Parts: sequence; structure tokens; C-alpha cells
Amino acid sequence: MIDVHTHILPAIDDGAKTREDAIKILQAEVAQGVKEIVFTPHYYGKKRSLDAFLALRNDAWQKIQADIPDGLQTRLGAEVHFTGVNDPSHDALCTLAMEGTSCVLIELPFTRKWNKSVFTHLREFILDTGYTPIIAHVERYMETQKNPEIVAKFVEMGCLIQVNTGSFLNKMTRRFAYALLKHGLVHCLATDTHNSDLRAPDYENVREAVYSAGYEKEWKQAQACMRAILDKKPIRQEYSPVRRFLRFYY
Repeated sequence: MIDVHTHILPAIDDGAKTREDAIKILQAEVAQGVKEIVFTPHYYGKKRSLDAFLALRNDAWQKIQADIPDGLQTRLGAEVHFTGVNDPSHDALCTLAMEGTSCVLIELPFTRKWNKSVFTHLREFILDTGYTPIIAHVERYMETQKNPEIVAKFVEMGCLIQVNTGSFLNKMTRRFAYALLKHGLVHCLATDTHNSDLRAPDYENVREAVYSAGYEKEWKQAQACMRAILDKKPIRQEYSPVRRFLRFYY
């Protein structure tokens, strides 16, 4: 299994605070069957410069490099906060792509309604660079929960979709998460782990739950998509829009 969205690097964001906690998370990931991890600390353009972020990320990586469990493959990346206003330059976004790929993990705003500039800037970035945004934890945004057809529109634009594993167990998000999986709108699965306590990796428990719900094929398709992303190979996956009626997604 592959985990493309994590906050394991220590003392860089709201994820692991210490080297010891980072090592605990890595060990938990391996115990659950994860073979490859992308380290994606938060990048907020207004908080620190790109150069400062990259230096801090490299320092955090050096602290745990010697403790990476044998057989575990790792890559560097970032979760880039993207608002549609005063966002990082296209060159900066490309620099923050998942190592060895042309895909950038993008976090959209939680606290306000998305305006046209968010979609316009995403489209311009794709057309200008040829890089692919991966929309992080798409099931968690109020905008997509209210209007799930937005997710298919992202894919039509050229984006890929990531869903958190924990959302399949959370009563507030599981209906939406399963609907996205059923409709072929989950290209990436990830723990979005932040620590070894309240936001610890949950990959194995979630896989068992998804298999029991009858979505083994869809789970394996998402794993294959992530493998293709990291290997820079074409992704072919049929999808259809998710719609909502009252509290139900179909």
C-alpha cells in the first residue's frame, strides 16, 4: 500500500512534534502494510518563503533519515494551501510536486466559499505547466459535501482526487467517501496522519472495512492509480459524478 499524504516529518507543521513521534508513526505505517510514503508537510505561502520551507523540510528529513524502516520507500512533497488569491507562483508549485512526479498535493480553503478564482487559477496552472493538482481530502470540504458534482468537475479540469482513509470510518464523511469510491473518483488514498495518538495511521482497519463493504476492486484501483502517479505513468479510470439528495449521496 501507498500513503501519499502524511505529516510525519518532525517539527515543521502541525504534524509530528518530535523525531521520536515521527519514528512511531513510520513503524505503525509499516506494521499496517504500507510500502511507500510521501512526506507532505503543510506549505502556506504567507507563513514562510519557499526557500525557507525547503530548508526546513530538508532539515526535518535529515533528522529521521537514518531511522526509516528497512524496505520502506519514501519521497518528499508538500500539501500546498491554495486559495485562488495570492497563491504560490507556478514555479513554486512545481518545486513542491511529489518527488519524481509532476503532481502537486493541493489543499483548498475550509473556512470560506470557493469563488471562481480558485477554479481559474487551478486551470491556469495546469495549462501553463502541464503539472497535475491532486485535491487533498476532497470529502472534507463543505463546498464538496454540499455540491458533490464539483469533484467530477475537478477531474474534468485535469485534477486528481485524494480521500483520507479515516473518512471511511467517520460517520460525518463515510457516505460521501464511499460514494466517491463507487463512482471512480478516488485516485489516491492517504492517512493524512499527524501523530501517533489521535491522528495515527489507520490503513489496515480501513482496508478491512472497505473490503467488507464490497469495494475491494475500487480500493485496488486507487492503489494502482497511486503507483502510476509515482511511476509517472498514464492513469486510466472511468468515473461519473456523485450527486446528493438530502443526506444521501448517489
